Amino acid sequence: MEELGLREGDHVTVAMSGGVDSATTLRILSEFPIHIDVIFMRNWDPLLSESSTSSSSSSTPFSLSYAGPSSSGSGKSLNLSPCQWEQDYTDVLRVTKQLGIPSEKVRLVDLSKEYWSRVFEPAVGVWERGGTPNPDVDCNREIKFGALLDVLPRADRHFLATGHYGRVDHSGDFPRLCRAKDKAKDQTYYLSQMSEYQLSRTILPLGRLTKPSVRRLASHWALPNHAKEESMGVCFIGERGKFGDFISQYTSPPESPGHLVNLSGKRLAPHKGLWYYTIGQRAKVANQLQPLFVAKKGVGENGQDILVVPGQDHPLLSCDRLYTDSFHWIHGCYPTEILNRNDDKVNIQVRHRMTPVRGTVSPDPTNVGAVIIDFEEPLSGVSPGQVAGVWYGDWCLGSGVIRDTRCGGAEMA
Repeated sequence: MEELGLREGDHVTVAMSGGVDSATTLRILSEFPIHIDVIFMRNWDPLLSESSTSSSSSSTPFSLSYAGPSSSGSGKSLNLSPCQWEQDYTDVLRVTKQLGIPSEKVRLVDLSKEYWSRVFEPAVGVWERGGTPNPDVDCNREIKFGALLDVLPRADRHFLATGHYGRVDHSGDFPRLCRAKDKAKDQTYYLSQMSEYQLSRTILPLGRLTKPSVRRLASHWALPNHAKEESMGVCFIGERGKFGDFISQYTSPPESPGHLVNLSGKRLAPHKGLWYYTIGQRAKVANQLQPLFVAKKGVGENGQDILVVPGQDHPLLSCDRLYTDSFHWIHGCYPTEILNRNDDKVNIQVRHRMTPVRGTVSPDPTNVGAVIIDFEEPLSGVSPGQVAGVWYGDWCLGSGVIRDTRCGGAEMA
């Protein structure tokens, strides 16, 4: 209990998703002499419509629209969300009932409009412009530890607990976000844009456990959802067989069609949208001597073309430097003393499931608040829009959205 930063009599709200991780989190905390309540978030409404014709009482003008199946329109087949929040909430109720949590201590909050306006709509804009956003990072900052935390009482010693794999060290003068024991499941990348205040109110009980041990505990305790499969895909939206088609439901058609083009600018084939491709992905084009791979998106006169290069080892696929927009430092400012140490402890991630790599971080002299990251070894698959996270050892210092990259010695802007 002390390792988590808790004291007897503390109040903890457990955010439950219906999955085994949050259920195990609740079971662990139920052993402690603390006050517990449970909250479940409904964050995705597949029939949400927030267009400019929505009720004028709304203070936020949304530009996206998702018409229900009965609406008239182009006849385009809708890719409705496979996330059945009702079933997830039912699983939450089954777990809380078994653990003896009174029903009045369990509640549901609807944050679907907040998710739509603060996470999903901005992400669609990035996809449209050819970037590769990370809605999961935005969701943790804006929703799980933002809008949800705002719902909770601001009383002293009232914490929010989740089933994330990470550790919050509350033992020092300020809370530190640190990697989980299970490096394969570590989720500090997704938490890298939290603030110090958000961390000060956060408890992560699974940080010193591995995923297999969590499964074993859930089974040992006979939790009703112990055998439930792990959810994947974009935060709260779920898995998509054809993700590009799903995003197309929310994008505006470009004024002119885009094409896959080679280094000389020759059009090789049309494409359906920039969001259908990621940097480093193989592009299927007929009658080519070598396989082609995506090197850059949003090129050409209208910004709708995609540059493809031959061979997976092409220099334009190897990034040795990236530039971020304004960098989010968890503790408020650029940690000069830490980053100037020459002890090889600084490590970088640009994706969740990747082995951290060594690199150097420095302020961008041309962009106040932004940073430049140089990799010790060139890295493939780095795209504008992605989040670049920085750690010192296991301590997460923060992250920033990638604005530009340098690949093959050439700036890719």
